[in-house]
Amino acid sequence: MVIAPYCVRALTPVDFPHASRLLARRWSREADCGRPVDHKQDYALILPLRTGDHPKLHGLFEDEGLVAMWELDPTSPGPGWSAAERQERSVCLFVLYTDPTHRNAGRLVSLWLADHFARTPRPPVWLRCSIPDGRLAAHISGTWGWQEVRQEGGRHLLQRPPELKPHLDLLIAGQPASAAPGESPRPLALARTDHS
Repeated sequence: MVIAPYCVRALTPVDFPHASRLLARRWSREADCGRPVDHKQDYALILPLRTGDHPKLHGLFEDEGLVAMWELDPTSPGPGWSAAERQERSVCLFVLYTDPTHRNAGRLVSLWLADHFARTPRPPVWLRCSIPDGRLAAHISGTWGWQEVRQEGGRHLLQRPPELKPHLDLLIAGQPASAAPGESPRPLALARTDHS
């Protein structure tokens, strides 16, 4: 039997320690690189896990370790997009934190999201994000399959279309990250033992 080495699932209160450790590893890496970190903003993202509120965070796990967590916004593509672009069906990757020791976590999340939304009954036209850091934007467009549309207000606007990845469930087992705008979630995807 083939078992997918990665799993995607919604984060729950029991994942608060995992999320805290992931942020601590990121903060340490950012400090080593001389980049500023907004501890309060980062911590505010995971606080609903501790308080038992229902956050919109999802995580990519390798074995039992959290290697990435993210939040999506299906209601807005984020700042900088034009009125015409806002009329298109899109989902915003609001925030994505990856473990700095896991170099491919961001790419895996990106592939999984593209596949997930391609399988919804009415897929969005675009997955979108806006990034203030030019180096990170270049990395995302160069290795994760996103396209930089333009710079607006000091932010790099990136997008990618949903796209089926036929055998991705052999690598990542998961549950819905979020329904497409106005749609029901994708059924649970399990690792398969066949190669069809």
